[in-house]
Amino acid sequence: MIKVFLAVSILVLPGISASDSIQGTSSLGGLSGYLFLPGTDVLPEDALRIQGHLDYINRNDPSGDFLVFPLSAAWGCIDGFELGGEIPFYLDGGTGEDRLLGDITAGCAWLYETARGGSALVLKGLVTLPTGLEGRDRGSELALGVSTSTTFRLFRLQASSFYIVNGGRNPFKNHISDYAVFSIGGSSYITRNFQIVGAVDGNTLGDLGLSGSGVLYVFNRISLFGVLRAGLSGGESYRLSAGVSWTGSGL
Repeated sequence: MIKVFLAVSILVLPGISASDSIQGTSSLGGLSGYLFLPGTDVLPEDALRIQGHLDYINRNDPSGDFLVFPLSAAWGCIDGFELGGEIPFYLDGGTGEDRLLGDITAGCAWLYETARGGSALVLKGLVTLPTGLEGRDRGSELALGVSTSTTFRLFRLQASSFYIVNGGRNPFKNHISDYAVFSIGGSSYITRNFQIVGAVDGNTLGDLGLSGSGVLYVFNRISLFGVLRAGLSGGESYRLSAGVSWTGSGL
C-alpha cells in the first residue's frame, strides 16, 4: 500500500508548478487539519492533498498493539467546500487475522464563516463504513461537528466537537449508541518552515489523550510530520505516528 501512495504522488507531481504550492496536512477522514486536531482550513477550489502515515498503537486492553497505515485524499471541489476520504490498512492487526482493511471514512467540510484575525467556523460531516474487522474497528458511524479557530500573534487556537451516532456492534449494547468527541489545542510556527502542534482530545466514553507533533514543510508542496500521543485514560496507552503529505493545485 505504501507503493501505491508513492506511485500516485509521482504521477501528480509533474503537473504542479512551484507557484501553486499549498501547505497543510490532513486529519480524520482526510479533511484538513492535524492528526488529533481537526482544523478550520479547507482546500482551495481544484486543490488536491494526498497523505499517508504509519501509526504504532499501544493499547492497555487484550487487543494488543497495532501497526496501521492510513492513506487519505482530500479535494477542494468548489470554493469553501472540501471532500475527503481515508482508508486504513492494518499491517499488524494484533488479532492474528490477515484482513488488512479497516473501516473506510468519507467526509466533507464547509467553510461557514471567516472573520478578521484568522477566526473561522467550519461545519463538518463524516460517514464511516463497516469494512474492517468486528471487534477491532468501530463499525458504521455518522458524525456531525464543527471546528473553530482564532489567531493570537503567531499562535493559532483551534477547537472541534462532533456528535457521533454509532451503529456498530457494542459489547455492552445491542442497539445504536451515540457519543461525542472533542479536541482543543493550538499550533505555532517556530521557523518559516517548521510548525509545532499540541492538543488534548477525548470522548464521552472515557478516552482522553495528550498529543504533540511537529510539521516540516519542504519543497513547497510536501509536509513531513511526526506525532506522539499519550493516553491519559481509556484503552490506548500511547501512539507514535510519522507521515508525509503532498498538496498541490491546478489539477
